Amino acid sequence: MALLALLAMALHAESFSESCAGIKNGSCGVIPVSPNAPDRRELDLTSTVRPEHQLSNPLGVAPEEWKARTEAAALHRMLFLHGMGSDLAAQCVMHRIPGRDEFLMGEWGFFFEEQTASKMLRYDFDGNRIALDGSKELASPGRDNMGCIPIPSAIMRFRPEVHTILHVHPISVMAVGGTKAGLLPLSQAAFFLHGQVSRETYDFTYEGSFEDSLQTGFSNGKRAMLLNHHGMYAVGRDAAEAFFVAKHLTQACDVQVKSLSMAGGNLENLILPDEALLQAQYKDMMLSSDYAYDGSREW
Repeated sequence: MALLALLAMALHAESFSESCAGIKNGSCGVIPVSPNAPDRRELDLTSTVRPEHQLSNPLGVAPEEWKARTEAAALHRMLFLHGMGSDLAAQCVMHRIPGRDEFLMGEWGFFFEEQTASKMLRYDFDGNRIALDGSKELASPGRDNMGCIPIPSAIMRFRPEVHTILHVHPISVMAVGGTKAGLLPLSQAAFFLHGQVSRETYDFTYEGSFEDSLQTGFSNGKRAMLLNHHGMYAVGRDAAEAFFVAKHLTQACDVQVKSLSMAGGNLENLILPDEALLQAQYKDMMLSSDYAYDGSREW
């Protein structure tokens, strides 16, 4: 057992070192997400690109952009199917094109279930919409979701490993965001997000400090931000991880709303693990070699 423990520690140290490579501004110093679990992306190769579009695609864009477009479209559909994309009010999927300071986002005015790969709009980090011919035009309210345009540059420049950002308004998340207690450890979903969800006093304006708030909220490898009375941001290294975080933060809030209802709104009637137990559980989950908490298996 001692040998196995030493081996696990060595694997963890090596994985931790690799996971922190290239991450800036203090996002290391935390336990990385599932460094010891098999990477399902390598074991179970899946692609959102249809076989007939492997060599050419309807828009004639580069393969990496078309793949990103299909992933972004899939995210919209999955969020809708899982109850996280049922309104238009500033919800958005922001998905980076690999190797570029550019991201994709759905056109303003289309519901999540209407989004397709060809409909995705492309933007740079300076707020320009980029046409298929490469020409640029400053984003405007007519076609562009102006509330989401500044988000990718604020987070992705600060956290270069982040390639996907989701902003959604699930009802239970908005409910929890309206309570002083915030997210409580009342479910397994909340346990593996312990210490990974920040909170923002959202006032429905993009004040000058908003980008600073995003960077503070997503420092130290944080995976999500709970916005008071509003919703959430969830981030991931890819589409799979961002969806996984959003799905399980919503699940944690669903359970919390129901638990508080059953408890008559009295926290004294709930079983709340202490901080030491939560930290131990979180560490055990993240270092597990059995399951990856990054959405790779589900994707």
